[in-house]
Amino acid sequence: MGVMNELSPEVDTFVCRFSIPVRLDEERFQYFPVVGVFRGMPFDQVDQWVMRPDGRARTDRELAAEVLLELRRPLGSTSKTASLKFGITDVLEVDRAAAIIVSTFLAELPRGAGQELESELPG
Repeated sequence: MGVMNELSPEVDTFVCRFSIPVRLDEERFQYFPVVGVFRGMPFDQVDQWVMRPDGRARTDRELAAEVLLELRRPLGSTSKTASLKFGITDVLEVDRAAAIIVSTFLAELPRGAGQELESELPG
């Protein structure tokens, strides 16, 4: 069953593939390909989202925990996925993984049609 079919249709989400490091022991990590299911947000709210009310930046862990809804294991080149043996909480314990999740979210966050056109205008 595909990722999107398992989520409530009312939740604004998007899906993308990337790799995350998972701790094998104290000093070793292994990167695993995953499919991340992210909560969407209006692009114009990103600046406000990354900052605390007092003006300090929020941590990657805080941000990732808010937007990452699910991690799944991709099954080949199809759109099918399976559950992972580790959960989001386990993944977020690795600083590197939290940073990758947030940067992937920001890079892949769908922008509104009007915003895309505005960014392409000269000047």
